Amino acid sequence: MSVQAQITRISADRDTIRTKMVNLGLSSSSDNLDALATAVAGIANQGSPAAEIREGDTYTIQPGYYQGGTVTGVAGGGSYELQEKEATPTTAVQVVTPDTGKYGLSKVTVNAIPEQYKDISGVTAGAGDVLSGKTIVTEDGTVAGTMANNGAVNETLSISNPSYNVPAGYHNGSGVVAIVAEEKSVTPTESEQVINASTGKVISKVTVAPIPDQYADVSGVTATEDTVLAGSSFVNADGETVEGTIETKAKITATITGLGVVEGDTYYDVAAGYYPEAGRVSLTADIENALALI
Repeated sequence: MSVQAQITRISADRDTIRTKMVNLGLSSSSDNLDALATAVAGIANQGSPAAEIREGDTYTIQPGYYQGGTVTGVAGGGSYELQEKEATPTTAVQVVTPDTGKYGLSKVTVNAIPEQYKDISGVTAGAGDVLSGKTIVTEDGTVAGTMANNGAVNETLSISNPSYNVPAGYHNGSGVVAIVAEEKSVTPTESEQVINASTGKVISKVTVAPIPDQYADVSGVTATEDTVLAGSSFVNADGETVEGTIETKAKITATITGLGVVEGDTYYDVAAGYYPEAGRVSLTADIENALALI
């Protein structure tokens, strides 16, 4: 083995010895091998001590190395009566000690957690999750509920009150928010009609009657007053009632003479109007005048 290898090995052994001696409080972390050897040489070999002590006595443990041993308490010189005790768990720490005049405790029995105490590690409810007037127990202790108890809330919706804001809190399921419906009917008129619900109600159905018989679709009317007999009226396309202007005429009976010899005798003017009866215009020939024209 080379000199360097020997130095490395010795340094490692020194470090191992020094670490142990420092843990035992017998050297410092900067001690070299010589200091460590001196400290080891100073450790006394105390062997395997055996001692008996009585109440009130002390036994001084000398520094050094011990191979084991026994220190025993023996009767005599006082009471060595031991005591059994029990304790029931509470919310506060309990320290169990022997009573005055007792040497010590031979047994302490810790009773089970009292029945009224339960495991609450699974509790997640808080004050806002519990009805007002009720309490729960959490890890922080007893907590009073703050949730409002609204019981049964009833509301009727209408046109003036079309919605209901449900208040936060508990509802027992007996409340009802309802709509009072009604049906109505209306007959068309010439004016616009607004059908309103009665107070406190809403309309579920409106029945609109047919247009009354006296009304008809006049969009196809093309007649004007000069195409309708006087004394008769009609409704035009604008919905206006208009009276006709065509006059009723008497039956025509007339004679045309002259065959053009006399001016005006060659035609007959038929006046505008309505002729309820068929008439006749006759021609009377004037032979002499007709020959004169030849």
